[in-house]
Amino acid sequence: MTEHVDAKGPDLVGRAAELGAIGAFLDRAAAGAAGTLVVSGDAGVGKTALVQHACAAAGTAVRTFAGACLPLTSMTVPFLGLRSVFRGAPRIEGIAHPALRVSADGPYDVPVMIDGWLDELCLLRPVVLVIDDLQWADQSTLDVLMYLIAGPDDRRLAVIATLRSGEVGERHPLQRWLADIRRLPRIAWLTLGPLDRLDTEAQIAGLLGAPPHRSLVHDVFTHTAGNAYLNRLVVAGLPPNARHLPPKLPPDLKAAALRPWSGLSPETRELTQIMAVGGRPIRAQDLDAVAPHFRTPSGVPTLLREAVDAGIVDISPEGIYWFHHPLIAEALEQGLLRDERQRWHAAFADHYEQQLADGAAADFESMVAVADHHHYAGQTGQAYRWALEASASAGAVGGATEMLRLLRRAVELRGSLPAAAENPEDLRSRLRTAAEETGSHEEELEAVEALLSGLDDAEQPLAAAELLVRRVLLRFSTGRSFMAAGDLREAVRLSAVEPESWQHALALAELAHAGLWQNDSEAESHAVHALSLARAAGNARALSYALSANAMAAVIGQRAEEGRVLATEALATAVQARDYWAFVHATMWRANARETWASELYASELRAGRQQLAALGAPHGYIAKLAADEAGCYLVIGRWRECLQALRVALGSDPGTMGDVGARLTAARLAAWQGRQPEAEAHLARAEELYAQNSRFLNLDFDAIRAEVYLAAGDPVAAYESAMAGATSTGLSVTMCEWLLPLAARSVADQVQLAKDAGNPTSVLMARVDDLVEQFPAALRDSGGCTELYDLQMAAFNLLYAAEVGRARQSADNGSVWVHTADACRTASLRWEEAYACWRAAESLLLHGHGQRGPATAVLRRGLSLAGELQAGPIQAQLSELAARARIPPARLSAGAPQATNNLPGLTPREREILEYVIAGRTYGEIARALVISEKTVSSHISNLLRKTGASNRLDLSRLATQRPDGS
Repeated sequence: MTEHVDAKGPDLVGRAAELGAIGAFLDRAAAGAAGTLVVSGDAGVGKTALVQHACAAAGTAVRTFAGACLPLTSMTVPFLGLRSVFRGAPRIEGIAHPALRVSADGPYDVPVMIDGWLDELCLLRPVVLVIDDLQWADQSTLDVLMYLIAGPDDRRLAVIATLRSGEVGERHPLQRWLADIRRLPRIAWLTLGPLDRLDTEAQIAGLLGAPPHRSLVHDVFTHTAGNAYLNRLVVAGLPPNARHLPPKLPPDLKAAALRPWSGLSPETRELTQIMAVGGRPIRAQDLDAVAPHFRTPSGVPTLLREAVDAGIVDISPEGIYWFHHPLIAEALEQGLLRDERQRWHAAFADHYEQQLADGAAADFESMVAVADHHHYAGQTGQAYRWALEASASAGAVGGATEMLRLLRRAVELRGSLPAAAENPEDLRSRLRTAAEETGSHEEELEAVEALLSGLDDAEQPLAAAELLVRRVLLRFSTGRSFMAAGDLREAVRLSAVEPESWQHALALAELAHAGLWQNDSEAESHAVHALSLARAAGNARALSYALSANAMAAVIGQRAEEGRVLATEALATAVQARDYWAFVHATMWRANARETWASELYASELRAGRQQLAALGAPHGYIAKLAADEAGCYLVIGRWRECLQALRVALGSDPGTMGDVGARLTAARLAAWQGRQPEAEAHLARAEELYAQNSRFLNLDFDAIRAEVYLAAGDPVAAYESAMAGATSTGLSVTMCEWLLPLAARSVADQVQLAKDAGNPTSVLMARVDDLVEQFPAALRDSGGCTELYDLQMAAFNLLYAAEVGRARQSADNGSVWVHTADACRTASLRWEEAYACWRAAESLLLHGHGQRGPATAVLRRGLSLAGELQAGPIQAQLSELAARARIPPARLSAGAPQATNNLPGLTPREREILEYVIAGRTYGEIARALVISEKTVSSHISNLLRKTGASNRLDLSRLATQRPDGS
């Protein structure tokens, strides 16, 4: 989901744009335009790793010297940052190594000496001089750097310095030096921000060795705000299946967060600890009121200024103070004793409550602050009262998340306050509403279960029926059960006491929905009846569900236009009802009414739906569900980069169970096809963990993707079992049913080949092939699939199935079948299957065919080209091995072959010549022989090409070189 850069140097997640910027800077310097780049950002954000990686990616094309300044306090070492550079610098033959000497009167011509040394080196090769942690540089180092920066502008020298911006306040001595170099030419600045949520998740996955639970990602991101170094510390020692961070910060993490704080004066340290207890940005006068003992001649503002100068605290233009990093506040509060914390929480509660009593505007934030401080002070009665008041205030201003949090607390506190006036059931009902507004399905389900347990369905049958329907949807959304028809039938029975009610219409609509999935003969009549009732009742929510049920019935009955009209109306009524589950349902069936899901048109329908949801302010879980399905559509048709983009949308915030599972399955499939097997297995395992009854969820593609992952792992027995589990399931065909029989046949064919290689009998396996074909003469067809593209895809799947059966039976003429299969897959936009079919076609023609070298060569080269485009590493490796064994040379360049375009400027003629061979798929040895140069020279040129283009490998380089001007 996040592309890790594949180059030497420290592991790096994301940062593609930043790496590109540094790469372009190095290219300009290598071309003879000297320059300086200052990379700034918070401590631990990844500045050093980024620079190291960019320099490592440049390879031997440049000569890199790196040094670091140190935070010495008791002594000063002249030229310290430069001494570390030259201590490890190799001695270049014929060029004197600089010696940093200091005379009694000061430096002895050091800037001139270093400048001359660099001049000589730059004539041999471009030079990169890296100085880390510039904020600790001594003045002599700064003087040398200033001399170098102001030097000749036509030498091949790049100076890169990293700087901790949080430690360079207005009064820091470095500020003047920075102001001076800003006035010089050829100075560039790069500010490095923290990682986003998805890159944080990718980093955690790398540290833990498995995709993390989204609850753990939420905890980590909340604590660290995406700081790469703090991410590493906070998850140290956690098991891969951890769901949450421990309540106490690890010692190393706390020490890292508080390192700058420990240098403050005792008064400022105490004041900032009190501010941390406050828990939110604060004005100096409020802090002064809470802690009056700081009313000294220096006063609170002076102490806060010290904290600001140290980079501990930031101040807004409005004069509001808060910590530069949220982890500092947490660490400071944890450093206080429990009694101390409670005392200060009580003081803050009294202060804000007094402000409200004195007529201050009863704003939502102040009321929440009063409620929180009473709670943390242990004042239960006041905490309960203010939680209710603040939750009402939060709801009035649209703060659904805060309303949910406060109502949850009120429900918990209500049990210890028997004299409280509020009815517990009313509180749970309010909690349920808040959970629904935030998309917190787990919390809403808990509230619904509690409401149902306290409800007398004989006295309130309509309320019970509506709760039962909602529970079915919530249990579906959280992976507990697939559209439980029993609960829905009970909802229909209860609501039938008022047969014209909207609750009865809703219950009938969802019973129809469940029945359609199970091929219930009465389902469509339920849907029609529900629609009639919903229209008469005039309830938008019930109407949307009824319309979607009828749209589903129409699509299954191959009445696509009718389904599209019904689903479009269902979307509009879902918006009117602000029911986002209904919106997602309607979006899916409108897309199903237009085209098969394995298409760009279907993906565009889902993209439009998620964009509309975002504009409506819907919870991210619903947006994530559509984005995850959109990613699956793009993956099927080979648009894997668009797939990655949609996955980033889905997982950019908490995706909820449905979105998380859909994204994991797609990520698993992509990883398996591209050869990242551990990642594929980890994503699949997490999806299976989230959805306990995964094979029974007909709208999810567990079985087919599980089979693909097992095949990629070399386990055809498990792959066969998984494919057959999906193929023999009851009800409507599962998602990706079209893949199941080709995968089952492929699994048996692989088993046959393994048995033959081991000299074992194959009669049992051959009988299994016969049984498979007898039970399933053709590939499975999805219900409702009736478009032209879907027919083309079915033709391709049937050919794929026949070709795999032929492979299992060792058919002599199977090569031509595989070639036809590859052609059919291309026509049907099934790019991964096309690449796979090319491999099998070349294999069959070369190993079993006679006089088939010409067709085999053509299909092999076609497969190599497509595998390179898809970055399908395993298929590319198989084809390359076949080519080597058959002594098939790479394709000759021709006028019709892909050529490097002018979208790669700055290449030398020789580099462009070598690039053409790379595009053709030639090996280093073949390029070397063709151009009469050494393989080492070829390797050096290709390293230069990767550096100049920002490509991560040769496949990526070919893609960049051959893409059209529009990026396609």
